[in-house]
Amino acid sequence: MIGAVISPSCVRGSNAVPPPDGNLSDGFLGVAAALIPAGRARPVQASLRRSISSSYYAVFHALARSIADSLVGSAPKRRPNRAWVDVYRGIGHNTTKDACKSAGGVDFPMPIKAFADSFVRLHDARNLADYDPEVRFSKDDALANLAEAKHALLELKGVKPVHRKAFAAWVLVTSPGAVRGRKDRRGRGRPN
Repeated sequence: MIGAVISPSCVRGSNAVPPPDGNLSDGFLGVAAALIPAGRARPVQASLRRSISSSYYAVFHALARSIADSLVGSAPKRRPNRAWVDVYRGIGHNTTKDACKSAGGVDFPMPIKAFADSFVRLHDARNLADYDPEVRFSKDDALANLAEAKHALLELKGVKPVHRKAFAAWVLVTSPGAVRGRKDRRGRGRPN
């Protein structure tokens, strides 16, 4: 049986653990752009698919960072990094998509709603790119997803911190456990 190779620098628990990489979003945007061929070169489907997937992951990781920064703190030397990682990793793809779908009905500023709409579209495109072998993508498809991801990130970055924090809480409290808890409280006659 062949398994994944994990270098010692990847293993948790080492004595010299660097702070978490909070800039994965920028890296995924770079990867998405690099996988789109320049000029008239004929694109390879696998490259276009990975580009579309990376565009989504840029937005996903930006949201994860925004949530962790909003709730735990953005300065690595002044925050509990394990808690930051727990919050960062605490969002799931489908539950976050569901939260973003329902964000339009909440009193968020338009840039948050635009980000949420883009998140849903990019998530759906990523699912097609990653899992549907019958779908064919064009260079224009990959470029459109990259442009949408860049625009979504600008929308998120341009929002006041108080609104990013409110959106962070929304995404987290729409998780299945939080929804179940609200239903249980309502069932016992307690306010949400």
